[in-house]
Amino acid sequence: MKQRILQFFSALLILTSFLACNKDGESYETLTRLANLKIEEAVSLTQGHTCGTLDEWRIDTLSYAYVPVHPSFEDAYKKLVAEANELYRQADKLRGNYPNYDVLRASLPPHFGIRCIENEVKVAAATDLSVNEIDSRLDQLLPELTIFFDDVPCNDAKLWNVATIRKDCDFIDILITNTDNFYVFGQMLKTYTHLHAAKRHLNNSPECPTVNENPAKGVTCENGKPKISY
Repeated sequence: MKQRILQFFSALLILTSFLACNKDGESYETLTRLANLKIEEAVSLTQGHTCGTLDEWRIDTLSYAYVPVHPSFEDAYKKLVAEANELYRQADKLRGNYPNYDVLRASLPPHFGIRCIENEVKVAAATDLSVNEIDSRLDQLLPELTIFFDDVPCNDAKLWNVATIRKDCDFIDILITNTDNFYVFGQMLKTYTHLHAAKRHLNNSPECPTVNENPAKGVTCENGKPKISY
């Protein structure tokens, strides 16, 4: 009898906790599912639009994609995203987490603007570009990356590092150091990397060697200038 009483109160406690977390059906899973549906509905508003005046469109960033937004549906789109954010916040509170959730903040690959792709308004990815455009962008970015820190004096070699990128299958070493505008360099490097990968994908290029036979060993300072040692 005593064991049955303990089992009864244990079951009652579990049921009470469940009801507390699911009042009006608002469990973490339910709220998250509703939020996801709001985002899907918002994204659907941005899809299937035939090309017109592209200057009328702007780009928004969700947690997993860029989307094109037009004034004709922007209010409805923003309302859905705001409702989704609120549902995500409520869901996180049920788990005891307060991450200041915002589906508009994310780290995504670079985009290349609003474009007409297959007669539909879309946000272009690197793979949506032609190989000629990719080559042109790579040719412009590479020298900009290699000289980005040329004006920074080298007084302490330990403050410098070497970043290695690819030009076709060749390894290219770049001297880098932490500066106030390092974020700009980082974005340029990310763009270059994605463009290079897109070019190889579009060309069905063969695999490049993965091992650098002549890797950089470090950085030294000579007459106030950084120099890579091999």
